Amino acid sequence: MGESKFIKFIRMGIENYLIFQPAKFRAQRINRNLLRRFKTVRFVSKDCARLFAWFVEPQKDKPTILYFHGQAESILAHQDVVEFALKNGYGVFMLSYRGHYRAWGLPSEQGVFNDAQTALEKLNEFGVKNEDVILWGHSLGTTVAMNTAVNNNVKALILQSPIKNIQTAAYDVANFYFRRLKNIWLRRYIKAHFRDVQFLQKFDNIGKISLVKCPILIVHSKTDRVSPSKNSRELYERKLNAQLYLAERGSHWSMDWCIKRITDFIVNL
Repeated sequence: MGESKFIKFIRMGIENYLIFQPAKFRAQRINRNLLRRFKTVRFVSKDCARLFAWFVEPQKDKPTILYFHGQAESILAHQDVVEFALKNGYGVFMLSYRGHYRAWGLPSEQGVFNDAQTALEKLNEFGVKNEDVILWGHSLGTTVAMNTAVNNNVKALILQSPIKNIQTAAYDVANFYFRRLKNIWLRRYIKAHFRDVQFLQKFDNIGKISLVKCPILIVHSKTDRVSPSKNSRELYERKLNAQLYLAERGSHWSMDWCIKRITDFIVNL
């Protein structure tokens, strides 16, 4: 007998809380050097979520980056992407998913996919064509970027510290936190449990990457303990014409270790 709709509703709610952990109320100041250098954009998705973004217009003949942040983050944590765009004359659209910083609604896999599609259409309204948009996702945000690339004709796709899917991501995160447990048997039990959990939502990068038609750059640090670099190697094996860069050292939450490689990739598109 299958699960009832009520049980699925409860499971979905628990999943969404654990997957997203929105950083909507985390205090982090905006760099004063960025103030007044971007426009704030408020818009509504097709399913009526109230969304928020920062937008910087591109200089002539320059592409625009549509950026998707990771789990338990907000666009405030990635102000360096805005600085990068301003320095190079690129446009940038920093999307805040539903339920995150200054955006309203309950996040879910399909919900944030809808948010990304709406953001792309908002860029069209600003005169930016899909062919001039570079999708850049970080960690969980790579699944949003991937899904958008599959369904649209965009200029390129950048996957920074990607996950393979939510199943393996849950195991990787559990391994990151629970390796600190001194009780090895408890640690093994918890890891085995996360390996066997059946998620309703998939966030399936590994199954979608072969469907992407635009140029792809995958960047990962070999010292990333949250999302191990084997994820990127396995994604690359599914799409051998993608470009893969593995840095010897680097943090999961920073981009200083990969920014030169990303710059070269964009310049040579």
